[in-house]
Amino acid sequence: MAKRLRWADLPGSLIESITARTGPIISGHAVTDGKNSPLAAALETRDGRLFVKGLPSDHRMVITQAREAAAAPLVKGISPALLWQFDEGGWNVLGFEHIDGRSAHYGPGSPDIDLVVELMHALSDIEIPAGPGPWKPIETRLRTYVDDPADALIFAGQSLTHTDWMPDNVLISHGQAWLIDWAWATPAQSWTDPAFWLLRLIAHGHTITQAETIAARLPAYAAADPEHVAVFARVNRGMWNEIERDHPIPWAQTMAATARAWAEHHRA
Repeated sequence: MAKRLRWADLPGSLIESITARTGPIISGHAVTDGKNSPLAAALETRDGRLFVKGLPSDHRMVITQAREAAAAPLVKGISPALLWQFDEGGWNVLGFEHIDGRSAHYGPGSPDIDLVVELMHALSDIEIPAGPGPWKPIETRLRTYVDDPADALIFAGQSLTHTDWMPDNVLISHGQAWLIDWAWATPAQSWTDPAFWLLRLIAHGHTITQAETIAARLPAYAAADPEHVAVFARVNRGMWNEIERDHPIPWAQTMAATARAWAEHHRA
């Protein structure tokens, strides 16, 4: 996880590069949600607000910036628009439309659940164009968590999936759910995104049955082969056990316990 830089601590050359795209900056403040980008700030300019995020150009995770830029033209209307990008002065930076919203609530009875289902319906129709790109296919991402790497091929597809459905990545604004942070955008079967999401629903108080019923409102998940879903549950158990081992902090422990319970549910 990257240390978040305060706006006042950014190099002057970096602020100059940003200002060249935005015009004079009236104010800027670091955004506290999220941990993966050293630069994440909301800016107030003469022409309105925007959000910038960035990494040093030589950072090992700079590929995530390329994924976000590649996803941007595909997700118009469900994600903030990408306004500009640059890689200069040792920094790779993206400038986005600012959405004034709050993080989604995933608890039982939350009205946000319906909004996220609508968002997922829209997302399920989007495919990644053929050809090279900055993507890491899901079968590559998850192959270390299956008994036979070939088993991961059951998740393979060309649907654009987000894969990281933590509540901070879904903004609720004026009756719409907006999806942000495409760092882990992945070509996959479209049912895998509802499956990633239902783990979050369980972690926020839904029973497994309730969460799976909500996920089944998405046709792709409802039609998924139950055996494939069971394999996916075991994959998530292995992945979250690893995350918990490497980062034994409360949210990781909660997600690991949730993934274990879901995998046991499918084993039974």
